[in-house]
Amino acid sequence: MIPKQTEFTRRIPLLSMKQMDIDANVAKKMVHAWDVLHSPERLREVFFQDAHRLSDPHYWELLRTVWVAAGSTDTADLFRPYFLSSRPCKSWFMTVEDTAALDRMTFPLKVWRAYGREPDPGISWTIDLQWCEAYAKAHNRSIKERVVERSEVFAFVSRRHESEIIIL
Repeated sequence: MIPKQTEFTRRIPLLSMKQMDIDANVAKKMVHAWDVLHSPERLREVFFQDAHRLSDPHYWELLRTVWVAAGSTDTADLFRPYFLSSRPCKSWFMTVEDTAALDRMTFPLKVWRAYGREPDPGISWTIDLQWCEAYAKAHNRSIKERVVERSEVFAFVSRRHESEIIIL
């Protein structure tokens, strides 16, 4: 039976079995850190320690997962060197769907950010002003606005329902 292909079918890179095993073992450690230990700190630690062992596509996919699960304004500086990596396959950070959504956006683009203090080290912005206003109200934060060009955008992430634009 041929599996049904859906919008969220994952990409499968062509890798050696040895590399697939390495990537799978790192992913298993990350799942354990998140699902069993419920520890964002351990999740980040596993990725940061083992990132160099990952294949290029899985480096970017797993970085996305760690950022979505355990990234924040407080940890943005820990993530920044990983986001700035020159490793190939950077497009794997975004899902196919998020890439298509970013490609449909019209630039220059207005984005917003709820922040707690200046200087604000945050790299996460949103294209959804209503979401930003609700988040700012719930967390007693201020909102700032800026206009960005496509060349400034590292990625678009739709998980967490933030409509997140990452600007490094």
